Amino acid sequence: MTDKAKLYRRVASQIVNQCMRVSEGEMVWIASLRDALDLAEEIAIECDKKGAKPVIAVTSDSYMTRSLQETQTKFVEKEPTHVTEAFNKVDVYIGLGRLALSEAPLENIGAWRRSRKPMSDVMDSRGIRWIGMTFPTEGRAKESNMSFGKFEKAVLSALDVDYQQLSERGKEMIRSLAGAKTVHVTSNKGTDLVFEVTGRKWLNDDGIMDDEDLANQDVGMNLPAGEIFVSPIEESANGTAFFDAPTSYFGYHAHNVKWTFKDGRMVDIKAEKGEENFRKILDMATGDKDKIAEFAIGTNPSATFIDDITQDEKVLGTIHIAIGNNKGPAYGGKNDSSIHWDLIMTRPTVEVDGRTIMRDGKHMI
Repeated sequence: MTDKAKLYRRVASQIVNQCMRVSEGEMVWIASLRDALDLAEEIAIECDKKGAKPVIAVTSDSYMTRSLQETQTKFVEKEPTHVTEAFNKVDVYIGLGRLALSEAPLENIGAWRRSRKPMSDVMDSRGIRWIGMTFPTEGRAKESNMSFGKFEKAVLSALDVDYQQLSERGKEMIRSLAGAKTVHVTSNKGTDLVFEVTGRKWLNDDGIMDDEDLANQDVGMNLPAGEIFVSPIEESANGTAFFDAPTSYFGYHAHNVKWTFKDGRMVDIKAEKGEENFRKILDMATGDKDKIAEFAIGTNPSATFIDDITQDEKVLGTIHIAIGNNKGPAYGGKNDSSIHWDLIMTRPTVEVDGRTIMRDGKHMI
């Protein structure tokens, strides 16, 4: 057995037994990129051994790119009701990899995302346990302007952490934030943002689904893991936030983005690069797309930047802020939108109720 095959078996066991706690009789939906099929099969076998019933749905960059290039927008936007209906029977959703769609038309990417909103609603309403995992692919490496070898090494390194230690560190931070009311984020690049979190739960994305997570209805997570997060009071954010880490939306990039908030709503956007695409993406989204949705602190010491939000937002010493949807069972928010978009800030200073918990990206708690 190759080293990669051994790794996939370890990761599959972690996902099934610790991340998702799959049990006998459960129905498991595995959505996999073609590149990740070997891992998907290992996960399915782990499910079989638990007495669960997996199904693997496979797609690829090439298929989705052509589909979005060659299909009329009105057809792309149509809800796949057979999949939505299937989700009424699913207990666990496992997503492997992120599509590289930089050659697909932005309008149809937006339409495709809108078509999937009913599935997300079913997942939220039924409390389906879910995990989204970064997976190294040639397409994603190309979009990140990295060699595949370097991209793959960065992903695997971020996955290779002490999950128990990561969990305990996150819990320690959350205990210190109990009863928090006001968060003030600043940076030497122009950030000065204040918002309220009174009564909102801080949650720990640590790669382990324990009894406390289930009690909090915290049924979703990412791999790589490593953040604590909270949903701000939606009408409370005022000020500006400057995000110096690059961001991308299925291959469409934006750099040095500045958001201005008033009473929770983003009222202005500036970007040194990609501003027009950023505005188009928001225009195509539905609902509370421009309201603050999440504040989070990265806690994974092994994560490095690869221009992939699932991994980048976990980098130690960073924070991220999201706009859009936050009404899942764990978030406890009120925003209903077809988009949830995180942007990342390096070396922030964060004060909670006047106490400094991060200074220039260094944790103080």
